[in-house]
Amino acid sequence: MERPSFAIYDASAGSGKTYALVKEYLKIILTAHKNDAYRNILAITFTNKAVHEMKSRIVGSLSEFVKEEPNSKASDLMQDLSVDTGLSIIQIKIKSQQIIKHIIHNYAAFDISTIDKFTHKVIRAFAHDLGLPMTFEVTLDTENLLTEAVDAIIAQAGEDETLTKLLIDFTMEKTDDDKSWDISREILETGKLVLNENNRNEITHFHDKSISDFIAVKEKLVQVCKDLEKENAALASELLSLIDKNAIDLKSFSRGTFPNHLQSIADRKFNSKNKMFREFEDIAINKTAKDRALIENIIPDLLQNLTLVYKNFEKRNFYKAFLKNITPLSLLNTVSNELTKIQNEQNVLSISEFNAIIHREIQNQPAPFIYERLGERYRHFFIDEFQDTSEMQWQNLIPLIDNALSGQDDSGQKGTLMIVGDPKQSIYRWRGGKAEQFIELSKDQNPFSNPEKKLEHLDKNYRSYSQIIEFNNDFFQLLSNEFSNADYKDLYENHSRQKINNKAGGYVNISFLPEIESSEEDEETLDKTDLYVLATLNTIQKAVKDGFEYKDIVILTRKRSQGIAVANYLTEQSIPLLSSETLMIQNATEVRLIIHILKYLKNSSDLESKAYFLQYLADNKQDELPVHDFIAKGMELREEAAFEKWLENCNIELSFQNIRKKSLYEAVEIIVSKFLAPPPPKG
Repeated sequence: MERPSFAIYDASAGSGKTYALVKEYLKIILTAHKNDAYRNILAITFTNKAVHEMKSRIVGSLSEFVKEEPNSKASDLMQDLSVDTGLSIIQIKIKSQQIIKHIIHNYAAFDISTIDKFTHKVIRAFAHDLGLPMTFEVTLDTENLLTEAVDAIIAQAGEDETLTKLLIDFTMEKTDDDKSWDISREILETGKLVLNENNRNEITHFHDKSISDFIAVKEKLVQVCKDLEKENAALASELLSLIDKNAIDLKSFSRGTFPNHLQSIADRKFNSKNKMFREFEDIAINKTAKDRALIENIIPDLLQNLTLVYKNFEKRNFYKAFLKNITPLSLLNTVSNELTKIQNEQNVLSISEFNAIIHREIQNQPAPFIYERLGERYRHFFIDEFQDTSEMQWQNLIPLIDNALSGQDDSGQKGTLMIVGDPKQSIYRWRGGKAEQFIELSKDQNPFSNPEKKLEHLDKNYRSYSQIIEFNNDFFQLLSNEFSNADYKDLYENHSRQKINNKAGGYVNISFLPEIESSEEDEETLDKTDLYVLATLNTIQKAVKDGFEYKDIVILTRKRSQGIAVANYLTEQSIPLLSSETLMIQNATEVRLIIHILKYLKNSSDLESKAYFLQYLADNKQDELPVHDFIAKGMELREEAAFEKWLENCNIELSFQNIRKKSLYEAVEIIVSKFLAPPPPKG
């Protein structure tokens, strides 16, 4: 069995990429002379869920192979492996039994992990060399670290004179622009650049710049903007003088638009949204104008000078756009230093720092030395979802992989690399994912000394029904015309068509919501969210009417807030659903009841909490009054004694005052027994 040293699998959605990965992995361990060949394999993916799936598929397949009657999927896989490896079914069964036994006793060496976990492992091995304490912890919550750093910087106001002046000026700028004076959000958003490797090269240019340097640049740009406006005002005045010298009547210009335009520039009141005059025909002249010939004679001079004016305004607008961000940018080094200080104090390392540390400190180390530190020697590499691998992550892996691909092990087996991806599914660009890497590798690029490379297209969709596959094919073909980038155009036009499977049918529908026309008179107008949730409900009701069950339906939203809005609305409409929100204990009706009662106990004037727990009682503890009437009656009773007496009608006898004397645990126990216990049997 001859496997290519470097195999690239272009795998669109539903094309069996996990099957391909598992099959290639099993080929290696089943044909190896030793039973622990998995020790020399590193499989990398992006999420813990994907790691679990791959491990489960490999171990599950091996377990099925050893059974007397494997399931149909395992039997099909065994047949494929037998054809590819030349091993008989009996040989695969015997080898699988030996391997599964070995993995059970050495599970830690079964190395399928996320790329961040592997990077963490490398950093641990080099912690001493990097000056990191051996007990450092990794934090995924970079947002909180950054917020803490920004808060610490703002807290320094009043201590550092330069920093204080900068923060005050920034606050005043925001106030002058009728925006919130709170500057922390802008600094926080800019600070995220420090943690994003996409911007790392650009940010290095700021490392040796101080706040004073940025202030000097800011002052210079402000002055340049003033000079450009002054120059334009002078040019506009000259053009008005030119019109006057030629004794041209301003009324000769249609509606006076052109001279008004020049006057607004001369008065420094120019609005960039107004009409521009770039062509001869743009300067409209009244048909009855007696001085038409004079005007047409000077139009070339007018347009030539206006071109210079517009270029000056373009420069000014560019500088002003930069000025809006220069203050947060001037704090980048301050934020970065504060972030480093906090991490050192708390003995933590932000996960976003991993790739940079390895790239900076370890990449120049020889691969054997890195292996020696890791205590591992990988010969085979698998990388899943390669389109989401960042440039720095890939550069960090190349030395290790190149070392494996350029040699052979003791049994004469060469090292291999298999990468699987689909550029169309790139979703991690925000954290450095670079789909262009996959596209380049799919063409001529090869970063390894071993030139052997093979590209495979998994072009059959095993997951979806035929109508969905055909819709995607047509949609991608249509979309390809919208790309200016030649690589992406070629990808969608020539490499995105999938073959259908034996699942015939399916249905695709795209609906657009009607445009919302705002009206001050009509306060009942539905907003966009209302329209979305209503359309979702209508679609669900139609699907159920067509014979589908609720369990057949899934709702995907772009944002979490949209998902919450849909879930809340469907719950109100008695549509049963499961979501991350409904599964959270804090959203359980009973838990919310306890919280509202505790809030009322803390502050009896908290009418909102009182109304919420009255709503629960109205729905679950009484059936005499409509919900609204029940809540209104309870809200009228401000005296607790009268309120407690009234609650007896719902078989709830208690003293709020006595509960307040109890510990939190005891108070919750009483609330549960009084409000959540089932009613006593009648009779």
